Amino acid sequence: MPTLKQFTVIDPTDRINLSLKLSTRTAIEQYRLFYAQAYGHPVEKGELIEEILRSFFDADADFAKFTKRITPADKAAVDKALGLARQPGSAGDTLHPDEA
Repeated sequence: MPTLKQFTVIDPTDRINLSLKLSTRTAIEQYRLFYAQAYGHPVEKGELIEEILRSFFDADADFAKFTKRITPADKAAVDKALGLARQPGSAGDTLHPDEA
């Protein structure tokens, strides 16, 4: 059984441009085949890569600690890099696409 659990995509997506080595692209295609054979249905490349990254982030205890103590300035820098603006004062600082 794959280490990667079967998943359903529910988050909004955004396209990014990445360069990947042939060996990495080959491993992704091999894992897509492995996933399809294990779960009985195909998976899109982007969805698979997203889930692999999410699984990696979830398994990194030091990263989890970092995200719990991230400063407002760090949050603002991340939001700026993503083109998002936070609505101050709302529960959880609701995110809205940056109009600028």
